[in-house]
Amino acid sequence: MAASTSVEHRQRRMSSASTTAVATLLPLGLVMVFFFVVPLLGMAVTSVQAPGGGVSLEHYESLASGRRWLALRNSIFISTVSSLLAAVVGTIIAWGISHINSRILNAVTGVLSSVLANSGGAALAFSFIVLFGNAGYLISFITGMDSGFTLYSSKGLVLMYQYFLIPTMVLLLLPSMQALRTEWKEANTSLGGSQFVFWRKIGIPILSPAIIGGFVLLFGSAFATHASAAVLLGSGAFPLITLQIANELGGTAAVGGQNAAMAMGLVTAVVATVVLIVFNLLQGRSQKWLQR
Repeated sequence: MAASTSVEHRQRRMSSASTTAVATLLPLGLVMVFFFVVPLLGMAVTSVQAPGGGVSLEHYESLASGRRWLALRNSIFISTVSSLLAAVVGTIIAWGISHINSRILNAVTGVLSSVLANSGGAALAFSFIVLFGNAGYLISFITGMDSGFTLYSSKGLVLMYQYFLIPTMVLLLLPSMQALRTEWKEANTSLGGSQFVFWRKIGIPILSPAIIGGFVLLFGSAFATHASAAVLLGSGAFPLITLQIANELGGTAAVGGQNAAMAMGLVTAVVATVVLIVFNLLQGRSQKWLQR
């Protein structure tokens, strides 16, 4: 009898906990449905609607030519170059900080990297314009040095992206750098191995999933950036996919622009999803090595 009462009591507690969990997650579920699932479904449906009715893939086919293809190609190019540069610089910075082994420096680095990694938008673009624009303070300071550099170009875009991509790489890679065990370094030294040998045969192979994962995440971040690029470049001679989507939705493009914009938006969403999946897989693989 007592055992039966105990089982019923546990069942009631489990039922109560399940009800509480559902009630707690319901607001999050509604947000996901209305601001993620519904927009994606709407984009998917609109992107395959033919002008005369019916279903057609012509809006996706239009992404392979003209200004839309140029915007997609430019976005891939800028994202790749910016991410590679930020990954290299961020890895070097994370390596240097991990060797200093200072709690204060680690705390300051974590705070600054978190703030800078999430900074962007119009304010960031205006800051770069004030510094590096044609009449910017830094440009005025070095007047007379003809470097051929202009902020309002692909080079300026790559430079501006480093502001938030490098801190993101440092934030992602520093924990993995610090997790490299001293026992591995000591074993390498005791066997006569140099620092170069350690990094070539132990450090880099173990950290490579985290480094590649960081690069993939940086690529996705750069690919989806809109506000900073819009302020810096406008909708002029260097189109990006995010800027082209805004132009199409604004009615400045040809007939069917909204449908093409939905197609480009869905492509961007697919890129973001793939980036997150690959990043999580690579991070999980890296953590398996570091937690052994």
